[in-house]
Amino acid sequence: MARQRIMARGRVPLHTPMAGPMSTPPPGPSPALPPGTAAPPAIRIVWDVGTVPEWYRLLAACPRSTLTQGFGYSAAQFTVEGWKPRLGVIELADKPIGLVVVTEKRVLGLIRVVRLHRGPLLRPEAQKPAVYAAVLKALRQAYPSGPLRWTAIVPELPATDENAALLRWAGWSHVKGPGYRTLWLDLRADEAALRAGLAQKWRNALHQAERAGLTVEIDRDGTQQLGWLLEQYAKDRAAKGYRGPSARLVTRLRTAMHGDGDILLLRAIQDGQPVAGVLLLGHGKAATYQIGWTGAEGRRSRAHNLLLWRAALELKRQGRLWFDLGGILPDQAPGVTAFKRGMGGEEEELVGVWR
Repeated sequence: MARQRIMARGRVPLHTPMAGPMSTPPPGPSPALPPGTAAPPAIRIVWDVGTVPEWYRLLAACPRSTLTQGFGYSAAQFTVEGWKPRLGVIELADKPIGLVVVTEKRVLGLIRVVRLHRGPLLRPEAQKPAVYAAVLKALRQAYPSGPLRWTAIVPELPATDENAALLRWAGWSHVKGPGYRTLWLDLRADEAALRAGLAQKWRNALHQAERAGLTVEIDRDGTQQLGWLLEQYAKDRAAKGYRGPSARLVTRLRTAMHGDGDILLLRAIQDGQPVAGVLLLGHGKAATYQIGWTGAEGRRSRAHNLLLWRAALELKRQGRLWFDLGGILPDQAPGVTAFKRGMGGEEEELVGVWR
């Protein structure tokens, strides 16, 4: 890989490149790895080098990539919230096997706050416990915690005892609380299989929407409909008080990502009036449901079912392999959770927050 600085089209200042081997840790009182785990290999994380096209190719090589580990998301977060991204290429025997994005911010000019959300990402052939252990150890060495260093990570690893053991071995401590939960829809199946995988109630609602005379408009760069959707979304969010990305962040995401073909906005029209809309963001071979809105007429006609179904088919046509339906909160938002579960995706809970 060429050792050039990764520059986000001149928008994001990145840190000085750093590289160095990260080998297995020396003997000591660290917790043991899970039984049967091979000795962690010598890996290294090379920071802020390469070119943007190289980064995108590596992201696409990790099929179930996450939005927060994408380049456009990092650029938007820096612009809106001041979180400086640091992009790392994970190498084994000088070959790239994965990537990681961490973000940093200074508080009161003294405290260094570091976050890693839903990473690292590894190529399928590298997704082995020993490799994850080595990467997590390398991250711990790069980002130790202390009085003036606050580090928190949400690894993109399922909530299993084995993964928790890997994190403890690497020097991380678990923060109490449940892990992030989401649903992944596998788009590799054909259309008939995807439809058959829908829950019966969800499929009935889709039938209703298809008979309601709705027209679906598709905006592939956000120039036509994003302003309208953000206006509806902001009003709905203020009225209902739910959490979600700010309109400013979504606008910057569109700016950062539209040139790469990673914007997909669908709007349902009934009797000449828009009644629902959804925004999806692509990242490599995957995409994430970002925001949506449905009005009273849209709810009656089940427009949201139609939009997400058409969105899944559009993503499939784009060559995406996985659709991240977004976080679910079974206790706090049971209705939204049940709706997303109805699409038949694979539910996953992550291993939680570690520091």
